[in-house]
Amino acid sequence: MLNRGLDAYALRQRTIAKNIANVSTPEYKPERVKFEELFNKAVTSATGEVTNENHIPIGVTDDDNDVSPEVTVPEVPKAEVYMSGESHVSIDKEMAELAQNQIRYRFAARAVKSYFQGMQSAITGLKF
Repeated sequence: MLNRGLDAYALRQRTIAKNIANVSTPEYKPERVKFEELFNKAVTSATGEVTNENHIPIGVTDDDNDVSPEVTVPEVPKAEVYMSGESHVSIDKEMAELAQNQIRYRFAARAVKSYFQGMQSAITGLKF
């Protein structure tokens, strides 16, 4: 799941960069990447046991484990339209999201690095 998180954060980085690049484009609506919401929905679903093939499966299915990010274009609230001008892009909001995304990406990258160092340590017997 950390690898999917890294993919989602990389996609979010590209999407935010696209939003920033279009800050002066009239009528441009900023895009957002949804990942955490989809991930939480997949992880927190209740699971059930199917005792009969006619039962409807409850909770997480094999398809739910393939959580991937999706790019959406949400409706811009009226207050933000007036604050951001013609392009509907708030540069302050985009920069804040960019910083937050960088922190998340670095955390996930360090967790992946730590996981693989542990695997390498277990295989070689050397402590890193």
